[in-house]
Amino acid sequence: VESNRGGICYVYIKSVFYVKLALLSRGSDDENSLGVLSIIGVVGVNSEYPPNDSYEDLLEWAKEHTPSECYTILKSTKLCNSLIPYRRIFDDRKYVELLGEKWPQSYILLGDAMCKFNSQYAQGMTHAFRHARELGKIFDEHSHKLEDISYIFNRPASTISEEYWIGSTTNDWKTPRLKLITTDKTGEIRTYQRGGDSNPTKDLEPRVPLMIKFLQCYNYWFIRCAAKSGSLSTYLVHVISQDCNPLILMKPTTLLKVCYMALIHQFCLSNN
Repeated sequence: VESNRGGICYVYIKSVFYVKLALLSRGSDDENSLGVLSIIGVVGVNSEYPPNDSYEDLLEWAKEHTPSECYTILKSTKLCNSLIPYRRIFDDRKYVELLGEKWPQSYILLGDAMCKFNSQYAQGMTHAFRHARELGKIFDEHSHKLEDISYIFNRPASTISEEYWIGSTTNDWKTPRLKLITTDKTGEIRTYQRGGDSNPTKDLEPRVPLMIKFLQCYNYWFIRCAAKSGSLSTYLVHVISQDCNPLILMKPTTLLKVCYMALIHQFCLSNN
């Protein structure tokens, strides 16, 4: 998609979480309303942040080149964030190393898009931390400061908490190419690493923390509860899209519902 400013956009529509179809009017006060059913991601292929494309440019192009149904969807969509830079940019680690002090201020590496990319599994945060370390080395060598670069850390990136990272990695904690080096009290160094194809390497695999094991089980039963509750499914969508704190999924009443469903299921299995 060519914009009026010469940039390029790639558009895809993806349902982030789908429980059931509900024909409810927008703004309904019905407690069973699912709220947000899907999120439309508009991805800019350029490497600038903020992207030089705009949602208005996209609408103009869609009106002329796409079916009326597609244009209607885009036109009626509430815009929550700016365009998201293309995910290919996230893997340009060699580019980071080569640029050094010539790092362009308009190039997106960390920030909104990094944390929005597959935020369900917090891949944005893992990339952000990894690139932050690389940038730190570069600017230490050239006597530069990270503060000299605009838009590296902005509001959405800085507000993501450690709790969100832990909660969102419960289903995908073995991130590909993730390397962890630990040193115990005796000075012994151990390396835990995954290969690029997500297969285990010859190195050890880190032990799954007890909290992660609990959240893995809790997430499974929470989703089953959400399939029968519009409010719970809405909470889940808001957390995935980082609009709400993940602690809303752990309210006392919600926790009791999830535990009750899990216990009833186990009880039925034992009777059978």
